[in-house]
Amino acid sequence: MRKIIYLLVGFLALASCQNELYKDPTETYRSGSGIYIASKGVLQYFVAEGNNLEMTDLKISLAQKTDQLVKTMIEAGNQAQLDDYNKKNGTTYIMLPKEMYELTSNITFEPQYTTIPVPILLKNIQFSLEGTYALPIKLKGGDVAPIGGQDETLIVFEQKIVTKALKVNGAWISGKTMFPNDFKTDQWTLEIMVNRSNYRSRNRAVLGTHTDVNHDAIFVRFGDVTINPNQLQIVTGSSQVDVAADKFSALPNVWYLLTFVYDGKNTLVYVNGDLVAEREIRTGFYGMTGIWLSELNELVREVRLWKVARTALEISANTWKMVNPDDENLIAYFPMNGKKRDRATNTIMPDETQIWDWSKNEHHLQLPNNSSFDGGKDGGFVFPPTAN
Repeated sequence: MRKIIYLLVGFLALASCQNELYKDPTETYRSGSGIYIASKGVLQYFVAEGNNLEMTDLKISLAQKTDQLVKTMIEAGNQAQLDDYNKKNGTTYIMLPKEMYELTSNITFEPQYTTIPVPILLKNIQFSLEGTYALPIKLKGGDVAPIGGQDETLIVFEQKIVTKALKVNGAWISGKTMFPNDFKTDQWTLEIMVNRSNYRSRNRAVLGTHTDVNHDAIFVRFGDVTINPNQLQIVTGSSQVDVAADKFSALPNVWYLLTFVYDGKNTLVYVNGDLVAEREIRTGFYGMTGIWLSELNELVREVRLWKVARTALEISANTWKMVNPDDENLIAYFPMNGKKRDRATNTIMPDETQIWDWSKNEHHLQLPNNSSFDGGKDGGFVFPPTAN
């Protein structure tokens, strides 16, 4: 992995969190002193593995200027605080391990200073497949009292992924007998990340499922006789869902995560975590014996098949990420990164001899002739794509 650190400090669009974590402290403390966390909302960092980094975007402030030294204390890594945040916001963040960061607990304001940064040293971060790291922060008091509702925040550490992708070169990828003939599921989610150099021709297949029952077939493609070549379509249940051109029209040389969901009644389509189409086509169980990928895809990564209908929040939260391969609801998971996972030791190692299924089912696929794992021009494709 390329040893480059990318930082994107942004405030997540969590309205409930914003309302809870930030009010105007000067309104409350016009005639008194108090201390508060000046960073509004959640701080988010995108970071590559294996580097040391000092972050100074966490800031605390005094409501009033003073001529005296002001000392206060800060606490990091309170599990109860993180659990409470996850419960209130529907998130599943896990605690950043203590050995991966340093943070001073004693803070001193020099006279006349009202805002100071609180340095956090990130040390050789190694990301977990089990979830996204977060670090809860809370003011603990001192010479002045923390302002209620403004005394805590959260720092989220997202992985900047630099990876190879499968370069498909005119070869069909098929796992026709991956599942038993009697395998059925009453819900499913199918995901694939693709990048194509053009969208000029119609009826360009993406992926789908093998099945013994035509009504159960899933077939995804770009373009059809009634839609543009860069419009997305899913055919299933002897009908189809066309994504409107004003909702999504694919562009060349751009990565897209395409997600298709069947919740037992409705078929939904998401692009990069955003819902772009929804229609009721059929009900009942689906039977499938395997999945296939088209030779027309060019660049592919993150192919996932689930036996549940993933929620909008789950889809959005994992758009550019890898997912936990031990998730019990994963039927098949192909990161398409040229790496193999040893489930017994949880060791990940380069191995480009096959297309490896990281799920517990281990439905590995043969690497087609002339296909390979491509690192792009700069030694790896970067995700999120904006993290260049």
